[in-house]
Amino acid sequence: MRTVRSSSTAVVAAGSLALVALIGLRTAHTVAADATVTQPAPSTATARVKHGEYLVKTSGCDDCHTPFKMGDNGPEPDMSRRLMGHPAGQVVGDLPGLKAPWIGWTSSTMTAWTGPWGRSFTANLTSDKETGIGAWTEAQFVATIRNGRHLGDGRPLLPPMPWSAFRHYSDEDLGAMYAYLMTVPAIRNKVPDPGVPAGPAMPPPPPPKPVDVKTAPGPSDMVARGRYLVTARGCGDCHTPMKMGAQGPEYDKTRTLAGFDARGPVPPMPPVGDASQVFVLEPAFAGAWGMSFAANLTPDPETGLGTWTEQQFLDTLRNGRHQGRGRQLLPPMPWPSFGQMTDADLKAVFAYLKTVTPVKNKVPEPLPAAPK
Repeated sequence: MRTVRSSSTAVVAAGSLALVALIGLRTAHTVAADATVTQPAPSTATARVKHGEYLVKTSGCDDCHTPFKMGDNGPEPDMSRRLMGHPAGQVVGDLPGLKAPWIGWTSSTMTAWTGPWGRSFTANLTSDKETGIGAWTEAQFVATIRNGRHLGDGRPLLPPMPWSAFRHYSDEDLGAMYAYLMTVPAIRNKVPDPGVPAGPAMPPPPPPKPVDVKTAPGPSDMVARGRYLVTARGCGDCHTPMKMGAQGPEYDKTRTLAGFDARGPVPPMPPVGDASQVFVLEPAFAGAWGMSFAANLTPDPETGLGTWTEQQFLDTLRNGRHQGRGRQLLPPMPWPSFGQMTDADLKAVFAYLKTVTPVKNKVPEPLPAAPK
C-alpha cells in the first residue's frame, strides 16, 4: 500500500515513488478548471463533508501534508499545524554520501522530498485563502488531481504527491474531499516553490490517459469496490516495483503488487542522518528503524497473502502488526490511516487482493538499524 509517508507513507505517499506518473503533462484530456459545479442542499452538504473527512483521513493526506514532530514515542504528526504543508522558513539541508541505488530522501518533518525531480514541498491544504486552497473552486481542485497540475493547468505536481492514483477517485469522492478541506481551520503558511534537480532533469512522462469516474462502486460488488480503493489510494505506488523504461522509471506491470523484487540484491544501508526516510525504486526504505521492504500483496500462498484470512488482514491494519499479532509494521506503511477505514471497505480491499495474479516473490525480512 501507499508510502507514508509514518509511512508508504507510515510515515510515504503516495506516494510515493511514482516518479514518472507523478509528473504529468497537460494534454487534450485535461479537465476544465472552470466547469460548472452544482451546490448540494444543506443536509446533503453535511453528509458530503463527513464523507470527505473519512476519505482525507484514510487516504494518508496527513502523512505528508501535516508536519511531523518528535513526540514521547517517536515522530508523530503535529496536529496543531494540521495539513499546512512544509513549514515556511524551515531550511532543508542535503544528505551527503547518498549513492545509487538510493535515489531520494525526505526531511524529518515529512514535508520536503528530494529526488531526481529536484526538491518538492508538500502543499498547504488548509482553507487559508492566501497560502492554502481556500480561494480554490471545487472544479480547480478536481482538475488539479485529474491533470496532475496546479489549479488544473499550472506547474506539474511533483513526487511524492500520488495524484496519478488519486485521479482515479470518483467525481463524488474528490468533491467530498474538497468540501471537507474547506472546513479545515486556515493556517497562514506560504510553502516554498519546488527546487530544480542537481543533475539532468527527468524526461517528461507520457500523457496521462483520461479518467472519467462519476460514482465509486458500492458495497454490493466487493471486488469492484476493492479494486477502486486499491487503485485510488495508491497501494501500487509502493507495492509494485519499478524498472527503467524508455522514458525513465515506470511500474513493472508483470509484478503488480508483488512488493520488493527479491530477484535483485538488497541495497546497502544508506546514510540516514537527519532524514526521516531514504528510498529506492525497487521499493525499499531506510530510516531510524533500519530498512523495510514493501510486502507481497498478491494471493501467492507461499510468499503473499494467499493463506491469510479476512480477519488477519483487518487485524493487521487495525493493530499495525503482521497478521494482527506479529512483528510491527514499519514505515512507510500508512497503517494508522488505512486502519481507520470501515470494516466494509477493508473487506472489499481484501476481496480484490485475492483476485490479483499471484506472483511468487519472497520479500526479505526487515533489517535493523546499525548500532550507533
